Amino acid sequence: MVKRGLLGLLGIIIFIAAVVVIRTINLSYDMPDVGPIELHDFDEEAAVERLSQALQFPTISYDNPDEFDEEAFEGFIEWMAEAFPRVHEELEMERVSDYTLLFRWEGTNDALDPGMMMGHYDVVPVEEGTEEEWTYPPYSGEVAEGFIWGRGALDDKSGTISTFEGVEYMLEKGYTPERTMYFAANHDEEVGGLRGALQVAQLLERRGVELAFLVDEGLPIAEEIIEGIESPLAMIGVAEKGQVNIQLGITREGGHASMPPRMTAIGDLAEAVGEVRDNQMPGRFADLVQATFDPISVELPFIYRAALANLWLSRPIIQRQLSRIPHTNAALRTTAAPTMFEAGIKSNVLPARAEANINFRIHPNDSVEDVVAHVENAISNPDIEVEPWGRWREASRVSDTEAEPYQRVKKSIWEVFDEIPIAPSIFVAASDTRHFVGLTDNIYRLRPIRARPDDRGRIHGTDERVGVDNYIEMVQFQIRALHNLTTSFEESVEMLVD
Repeated sequence: MVKRGLLGLLGIIIFIAAVVVIRTINLSYDMPDVGPIELHDFDEEAAVERLSQALQFPTISYDNPDEFDEEAFEGFIEWMAEAFPRVHEELEMERVSDYTLLFRWEGTNDALDPGMMMGHYDVVPVEEGTEEEWTYPPYSGEVAEGFIWGRGALDDKSGTISTFEGVEYMLEKGYTPERTMYFAANHDEEVGGLRGALQVAQLLERRGVELAFLVDEGLPIAEEIIEGIESPLAMIGVAEKGQVNIQLGITREGGHASMPPRMTAIGDLAEAVGEVRDNQMPGRFADLVQATFDPISVELPFIYRAALANLWLSRPIIQRQLSRIPHTNAALRTTAAPTMFEAGIKSNVLPARAEANINFRIHPNDSVEDVVAHVENAISNPDIEVEPWGRWREASRVSDTEAEPYQRVKKSIWEVFDEIPIAPSIFVAASDTRHFVGLTDNIYRLRPIRARPDDRGRIHGTDERVGVDNYIEMVQFQIRALHNLTTSFEESVEMLVD
């Protein structure tokens, strides 16, 4: 009987191993035969120079509105008119809230819902005292060592200016879109977009505009995303995390620090913050997160490929491993980050009140209500007060990756970046798209910026830069996207440029 049982167990093991191997071997990712399209008559040097000039305007968004530099923003707007004369002559343009620019390019087919592309030209301040750490001054727009350097090179002047480069080029070629297009250069994204993008969205809504799609800043072309993967991965953000701040508070008896009680406001609150930190909300390697890994799975070493091909067996292990890496953990779940702690007025006085803030970035699978319930359940001390405060927003809907606009965006990437895997993903930061969720179901967040792991600290940090060659790729992508997205989705896309 024992021998027969062992033979049965061995048979099960062999069967499972066979299933794993067969599923791994059959794992595949198909890409269409779309050859790259080059622009032979595009003045690349002039385009690079224009981005350099754009980076020289310190269009900084400060938390304190009194620090707003009107001269810098007006200077940038005047420069835009000089840099892109056809855009300003042939498109309708209006200023929204004084500094956001909204353009309308009239199409030939009124039956088609209009599309929209946008970006922002405001930037975050350079941290005081770090100016000397920059290889080149942050507002120099220096072109050197194969890069264009300056605050905004990544976030988001390269994206915004490359869009208008594309429009200017198409106008020069005499192109007229079938679909009406809107373009926005927003001026206050870094402080929430309430005077810029929100006002544009409300203006379009009042005019009865329904958008077929919206393309904005977002995810990059990630290089060296996983050790052992040589191919870059283009990611399209089809969802955006929400956000809520949860304030924790507690009141205790104060007094002199020489006779501390067993329970103090600071001690109890610190313990509560630790409980929230140690009890993360559930993560899920499924749906959109799983779809992000599908295109690169075929290039992984066999053991990883086997794991992704057999999630019925390996899902808990993959989930645990991805949870250990900050950027993949953020894609798996709603994250919690303690950001503020306030208590005490003097070194020898026990504070009677202590408060802390935890910033949650909400996964599309969760809600603000879920976050509050999770925090209340995680904290064992019933005296801790839990309260959402300030502005909050739910996570966005997930845009349909089968929709025609998404497929046209993918095609545009392949026409510039030949044979590169493309995957939908979650945009874990915040963008101006949050204000347009009522105008379209098809929102795509991407910038085809080639980004390596060491570039992560450059966004809002020191030595922000974009590669010269990569910037030309960005312009080429905008041109291809403009053509592919402005034709009827019922017709095949013809090539504009040979």
